[in-house]
Amino acid sequence: MTAAILVAMVAGTELLRWVRPDRARLIASAAWLVAAIVAAGLTGAVGAWGAAALGLGSAAWLVLRWRFAADLAMAALVIVVGLLVVIDGEPDRVAAVIAGIGAVVLLAHTSNDVCRDVIARARTAPDDGPPPAPEPRPHLRGGRFIGPLERWLIAALALVGAEGVVVGLMAAKGIGRFPEISGDRGRGSTAEEFLVGSLVSWALAGAAALLIAVLRP
Repeated sequence: MTAAILVAMVAGTELLRWVRPDRARLIASAAWLVAAIVAAGLTGAVGAWGAAALGLGSAAWLVLRWRFAADLAMAALVIVVGLLVVIDGEPDRVAAVIAGIGAVVLLAHTSNDVCRDVIARARTAPDDGPPPAPEPRPHLRGGRFIGPLERWLIAALALVGAEGVVVGLMAAKGIGRFPEISGDRGRGSTAEEFLVGSLVSWALAGAAALLIAVLRP
């Protein structure tokens, strides 16, 4: 239950990021996290160690998300949630529902930010010279919506055991981006960015599906 509550708490802070100005959303997010921890403790959903884990995990998310990058925050969240599942991850229908709601939010705009951050890190210049000037490349219109839809579909299909459909969806994505990749003129950067972004996106969807699968009875 503790892992599910942490995922839902973090998802709540991400919803606040969409609707409030920078300074206000930081204050609102901190207040939301404190209230959620207190509510979890008062309702008996978590014990004392669970409340401490929620506090540390949510504080780490706030610091990493606001001061550094989304990919670092997501990596820390995955590690903490994984540890909590190992420690206190007994099947619980309510916990699975809570984790599922949080995962739906985190697989949307937040995961888009994570993929962009990872791709940006992959573009780091080599040590033997300055970074090349970025060249404009066409992007799919509505790409910010394609990513979340893809992750939601993969997670849902994985949960119902439709692995074959997941493989087909991944193959279809590669076919759809083939014209852009083939127009890279041998540089390979577009293909590499496609692979990096896709693998990160699929890994996030898989992690969400795995969390829900472990928690559901």
